[in-house]
Amino acid sequence: MKLIKKYWKLIASIFAGIFGLFFILSKNNNNKKAEEAKKKINDNDKKISKLDGKIEEVKKQKTISKKKASTTKKKIEKSKQAKTQPIPKNKVVKSKEEAVKSAAANIRRRTRKWKKFLL
Repeated sequence: MKLIKKYWKLIASIFAGIFGLFFILSKNNNNKKAEEAKKKINDNDKKISKLDGKIEEVKKQKTISKKKASTTKKKIEKSKQAKTQPIPKNKVVKSKEEAVKSAAANIRRRTRKWKKFLL
């Protein structure tokens, strides 16, 4: 007991020193953990910004593909309608003499057919 009474300041300072060292070491350790956490957060922010850029590109491509799909649907509908409509015959513009000759030849053919039919 007498020994403790004489050296109580020394023993208290040793405990305080040990406690101080423990506090300093834990503070350094916490700083390292905080720095690592900050690095991870920054890395995640960078990844998020990259993904945001990719998402924007995908949205642009999506709108472009929708426009292309709508135009192709319209083209398909037009082609279906064109298939169902009869093909117009192109009339050849002839001179009056050629028109008269072809009309006369047509009348002759018809009359020949009727003569064969009647006989």
